[in-house]
Amino acid sequence: MAYIALSIKSVRVSADKGFRVVEIAGIEMRDGEPTGENFHRYINPDIEVEESALKIHGLSSAMLADKPLFSEIAPYFCDFIRGRAVIAYKLDQVAALEREFVHLMGRLLPPWKARGWDLDEQCSLQSLAMLARVVEVPDDELEAICAHYDIEPPKSPGAEDEAKCVGAVYAAMEPDLVAWEREHGELVISDPDN
Repeated sequence: MAYIALSIKSVRVSADKGFRVVEIAGIEMRDGEPTGENFHRYINPDIEVEESALKIHGLSSAMLADKPLFSEIAPYFCDFIRGRAVIAYKLDQVAALEREFVHLMGRLLPPWKARGWDLDEQCSLQSLAMLARVVEVPDDELEAICAHYDIEPPKSPGAEDEAKCVGAVYAAMEPDLVAWEREHGELVISDPDN
């Protein structure tokens, strides 16, 4: 099966406005191996990166100042994920991405759907953390999921290393998911916390 392993790094705008994406990386995987088709961009969030976020992903406002806005990379990202299964580490990453699309759609003239900006219509999204719960991995933190499947955790906090890790872990997890579906039926994941 082919799928996109996705990682998104973001910064908090405010409690009520959520997050803005600052880095996005996707790696196409087929039969558990990277195909060489990748998508990686740093994104100017158009807000100040707080010190707490800088400590997590190492991306400062100065480093992102000359990077494209999300609106500039969105068409290329949509082309990359269109019609594919996408596995993100946690659903909060997907929520940050969805908020970017909602923000973008609010600035587009109707009909925005004709431009292909509806994320739900672009791809099938799953959460690695939720899938780990289904196959009873004791902890849904990425390092714990990696340890469970004997996969080396990401070497850096960057989205590209995390996406590579998500792809490798999902490939190792896939037989467990297939066995679960044989026993219980089709797997449908929906949880806003992950």
